[in-house]
Amino acid sequence: MKMTKIKYMALAVVGTFMMSSCDLDEKFYSEVTPDNFFTSPESVYAVLAKPFDQWRYYHNEKNNWVLEELTTDEMACPARAGDFYNGGEYLRYHYHTWNTADRFIVNNFNQLNYVIARSLEAREDLAGVNYQSVGLTEEEKADHLNQINTLIAYCYMRGLNSYGGLPIYTSSQDKPKARNSRKENFDFIESVLIDAIPKLKPRASLSEAQNGYITRGTGAMLLAQLYLNADVFIGENRYSDAEKLLQDIYEGVYGKYEIDPSWSGPHDFDNDRSPEAMWYVPSQTTKKEFDGLYRFMFIADAKTYFDCNVLANPYNGYQLAPSYEKEGVELVSKLGRTYSKFHDLDLRKKPYVYNGNKQYEGMFCVGLQKNPHTGKVAKGTKLQNGKEMVLVDYINRTGNKSDMMEGDENSGIRLVKMPVSNSADKDILFDADFPVIRFTEVVYNLAECKFRRGDKKGAAELINEVRKRNFANGIDPDPVTEANLNIYRLADEYMIEFLGEGHRRTDLIRFGLFTTESWWDHTPTDDTKKVFCIPLEAIQGNPLLQQNPGY
Repeated sequence: MKMTKIKYMALAVVGTFMMSSCDLDEKFYSEVTPDNFFTSPESVYAVLAKPFDQWRYYHNEKNNWVLEELTTDEMACPARAGDFYNGGEYLRYHYHTWNTADRFIVNNFNQLNYVIARSLEAREDLAGVNYQSVGLTEEEKADHLNQINTLIAYCYMRGLNSYGGLPIYTSSQDKPKARNSRKENFDFIESVLIDAIPKLKPRASLSEAQNGYITRGTGAMLLAQLYLNADVFIGENRYSDAEKLLQDIYEGVYGKYEIDPSWSGPHDFDNDRSPEAMWYVPSQTTKKEFDGLYRFMFIADAKTYFDCNVLANPYNGYQLAPSYEKEGVELVSKLGRTYSKFHDLDLRKKPYVYNGNKQYEGMFCVGLQKNPHTGKVAKGTKLQNGKEMVLVDYINRTGNKSDMMEGDENSGIRLVKMPVSNSADKDILFDADFPVIRFTEVVYNLAECKFRRGDKKGAAELINEVRKRNFANGIDPDPVTEANLNIYRLADEYMIEFLGEGHRRTDLIRFGLFTTESWWDHTPTDDTKKVFCIPLEAIQGNPLLQQNPGY
C-alpha cells in the first residue's frame, strides 16, 4: 500500500464523520499506519469515500456546470454594469472565444485529474485489504473496486467530452504521459464499464436512497451515454447499442427505477429517494452543502423573497437566457428563449414559493420578488438600489441594445431547480441533492434513439410519459406528436426538462446545433469549439500534452 501515515490520519477523521456509529480505538497519530488502519468497515468506507468526495467537489465548484450551461442557448451570465464582467470571461464562454487561461476550463481539467488520481490511490489501497478480516464480504469488495473503476471511466468520459481525451493512467505511480487518442480513450472507457457493470450492486427498491455512490443502473447508463455520443467522440454510429442498453434500463434489468409522478420529486428536499434517482451529488444542510448554484443564481436580497434570514447574500450572476430583446419585443431564434419555451399552463412555470413542511410550487424567480406569505418585497442593492426588484425576461439596461454587456440588477429569470426553504425550516435548507443522472434522462435518451431511426411516434410517446406530470390532472395542452417532432422540438424538450442540470452543451453538440446555430447575442462558430482548449498551465506542467486544433 502506498498511503502515507499522514494520509491515514486524515482518512481516520473522514471515517469518523462518515459513520456516526464508528467507535475507533484511541491511538497516538504516530501509530496510525497502513497495516493497522484497516480494522473495521468504517475504515474501508473512509478510503472509498475519498474519490467520491473529490467528485462531489468537482460538481459543487460548478466548473463543469459553467462549461455545459453558459456556453449554450439556455443560460447566460451578462455583465451587470461592472459586476460579472471579470475580464470578459463570461462573454468569452457565451461567444465561444475562450482561451487557455480561462479559469473554469483550467479548473475543470484539474478537477477531473484530481478525481482520477484519488480514485487510483483508493483502488490500490482497497485492492490489498482482506475484507473478511474487517467484517465485509468479497462481493462488497468487488462492488467497491468497481464503483471506483466506474468513477474513473466517468472522469475519462468527461475528459473526452470536454477536451477530446486525456492521458490514460492506470496506476498512481505512472509518470506524466501524452494524451491518448480519442479512440483509445473511448475504448478504455468502454472496456472498464463493460467489466464493472455486472459487479456493481443494483438499486433494490424504488425508494432506496441514492447517496452519491454508484449502482449497476448508473454504470449501464454511463455506457449508454458513451454509445449515444460515439458519433461525436469518435465518428462511429453506436445508437443501436445505446438503445439496447437504454431499453434494458427502462425495463428494470439493471435496477429499480421509474418516472417520478411529480415534476418536483427528482429535485425536492428528499430527492435522493425519488423513484428516478440514479446518481446524485449528496447535499446536507450545515454539513456538505451543494450551494454553488444558489450563491451565483439569485439576487442579493434573495433572503427576503425566500423568507430565509439565515441565507448569505447571493452574487446575482447566472440567469436564463432571455426570451425578449426588450419589453414586448420577442426574440425569434429557434434555440434559446428559455422561459418562453415553457407552456403557460406548465406547473413549473409558476413563481417559486415555499409553503412549509417541504412543500413548494413553481421553479422560477420571475416578476415582482414579493413573498406571498410575508408580503415583503426584495429590494435592489446596486443598480436598482432600494427599488422593488422586478425580474424581467430581457437584458437591455440602457434600452438601446440587448447583449451580454447590457445586464441590469433585475435582468433575467432565475431558476430554482433545487428548492429553498424558509427560516422556519432552515434545517433542510440545502438538503436537495444535485442530479447527475436520473431516470428521466434514460427515457429521453431512449426517445432520441427512436427518433434517430425514424420512429417518431415511439419517441413522442416516451417524452409524453414525462410531460404529463407537468400539467394539472396530467392534461398536456401541447404534447409531442409524430408530426411536430423534429430536431428543434427535441432540443426544446431536453431544455425544459433538464434545464440547469449541466449537460446542455453535450446535448446541443450531439444534435449538431452547438456550433451551427444562432441564439440570443450569439452567432455560429466552428467545429473546433466542440472541445475546449487544453489549459496552458497543464501543458507547461506536462510538455507531452498537445494542444487541440484551432487553439
